[in-house]
Amino acid sequence: MKTITIDFVRHGQTIFNTMDKLQGWADSPLTTAGIATADQVGQLLRDTQYQSYHSSDLKRAIDTAKHIIQPNRFLQAAPEQHEAFREVFFGSYEGLDFHQAWKEVGAAQQLGCQTQAEIIQKYSFEVARDAMHAADPRHLSEDGVTFSQRVDHGIQDLLTEAQDGDRLLVVTHGTLIRSLVLRYGPNFDALTNYPANGGITTLVVQAADRSGFTGKITAYNRMR
Repeated sequence: MKTITIDFVRHGQTIFNTMDKLQGWADSPLTTAGIATADQVGQLLRDTQYQSYHSSDLKRAIDTAKHIIQPNRFLQAAPEQHEAFREVFFGSYEGLDFHQAWKEVGAAQQLGCQTQAEIIQKYSFEVARDAMHAADPRHLSEDGVTFSQRVDHGIQDLLTEAQDGDRLLVVTHGTLIRSLVLRYGPNFDALTNYPANGGITTLVVQAADRSGFTGKITAYNRMR
């Protein structure tokens, strides 16, 4: 069975990150610290031989990817951009205070929780997504199935296009990485240990017998 390895890296720190604002499809620039982190990851991965580079189509991920790719001694190429690897869409909550938004979601859906992590721990990641979708006055926020299917299609496309044994870099976003760890890395703590800016998470993907794929997280939030 074809097997590939994907290093998922969370983008560098942004202005919205410093303000604890929900940042899904909304975007904000990398901070000076965010650029420095991207450069540090680039040095860490400079001797890693990738067959291809990828990122979400949001600017903070693209900019981070370019800084990571620049020092690689095997391959320098522009990252291929994918809508599938965008962050989850927070709908009407985009740009609002992270903590206040989740308090409102928990109260509106009577979940007995005040944080996203509490909802995931008590129920599931999918329930958290569905709860925000239901609480969103415009119902624009992505629900659990829509989000997971989008990400799965992106991974399947990478698997289909790659050769057996390839290693790929994907620069993406925190909630997306957390969702993968919750699904494919039960031995790693993605609830209290949120993906760090610049953290490297490795997913080994293997083609299934008929269609689809299986996955296993082998490293989470690696910073060195």
